[in-house]
Amino acid sequence: MVLLYFFRPVLFIEVKTFNTDKMLYRRTVEPGYTFATLIKHSVHLSPVYEYYRIEKDGQILITGTRLQDLGWGVPSTFNYDFKFENDFMVIENINKPIDFLPFRISYTACPHLILDNCERDIDLAKLFENWERIDIYAKKELYIFYILRGEEDVFPKTETTR
Repeated sequence: MVLLYFFRPVLFIEVKTFNTDKMLYRRTVEPGYTFATLIKHSVHLSPVYEYYRIEKDGQILITGTRLQDLGWGVPSTFNYDFKFENDFMVIENINKPIDFLPFRISYTACPHLILDNCERDIDLAKLFENWERIDIYAKKELYIFYILRGEEDVFPKTETTR
């Protein structure tokens, strides 16, 4: 039974720097785990949220977005569910699979990474150089290998939560 416990597959999220491959955040998650990104649109200066979900097979899905302005850099036509809610256009049920999420840090965009089922808001401009990139992955591997690599969380614990 002990061997089965350590050789069972686990699902986890990883956040790494692109240039140095430094591990920033690594922890197990349950299927359905959600996270989000927030940027300020470079032209309109309004918030743009993008939402993601990790599936049980380790796939990341883009599930939706919330934005306030139409025009440069935002969708003008799409085939997804949408509604207007609290001054935002909300696009839902996108469910587009991606292999990983590359996320560029731009001081103009005031980027945030919102982790832990959208409860923990991390201001990335305070932690990284302008134009640095982080990559976000969902992975599945045997628990024994996960334990050997360990968990990681270099993000400040004092960040505001939503």
